Amino acid sequence: MMNQQVFLQYRKSRSVDIRNQIVETYLYMVEILIRKYMNKGVDYDDLYQVGAMALVSAVDRFDPEKGFEFSSFATPTILGEIKKHFRDKEWSMKVPRRTKEISLKIPAAKEDLTEKLGRTPTVDELAKHLDLSNEEIIEAVESGKAYATYSLNQTTETDEVLTFDKFASIEEKGYSSIEDFEVIKTVFKTLNEKEKKVFKLRYLGNKTQAEIADALGVSQMTISRAEKNIRKKFHEELNR
Repeated sequence: MMNQQVFLQYRKSRSVDIRNQIVETYLYMVEILIRKYMNKGVDYDDLYQVGAMALVSAVDRFDPEKGFEFSSFATPTILGEIKKHFRDKEWSMKVPRRTKEISLKIPAAKEDLTEKLGRTPTVDELAKHLDLSNEEIIEAVESGKAYATYSLNQTTETDEVLTFDKFASIEEKGYSSIEDFEVIKTVFKTLNEKEKKVFKLRYLGNKTQAEIADALGVSQMTISRAEKNIRKKFHEELNR
């Protein structure tokens, strides 16, 4: 770990030598974060360059006086750029245009229906809402899982609601747990007290919106809106 004093020196002087020293110290993070994206059609050198440039950007933007660890600050930045590069390249190469267009419509449709229904919509309900077939919705969802940022709460063709931990599907515990932990920790700090309770009950306790509403003494619509805001904050963090 780099001494915070070095970051303070760089923030004041903007010395290229100090910046390079910091970057070299933390390049191991790029190595860790790109490993789960290897052997998926994107060159190692391309991913490493994208991650390294994101690391430089994180060094330039980091304010040590705010009390955060640099690794916690830099991880979402590096990860976001790697995912964006991977997603943009792979999506354009492998996903049919119509499927991509449908997939891009699904998040907004899901949020609209979740607010109206007070629960996550089924594939059939999404299909009717978008005037599409169930098969088109399923194909778009499956394509989106491979290339788009994952959501906190995904409905499959069997209408099973997956929690964040299940959907994240950690493949390499030692590496991807860094990514998941840092994203959750960053977003959790931005939640208000009610949202923190909803997050814990919904995604850790696996409670329904109705059960949470009863527990907190509020309407189900209030819980639906809080959950929508939580998802929005995660989407924003993952797309940084």
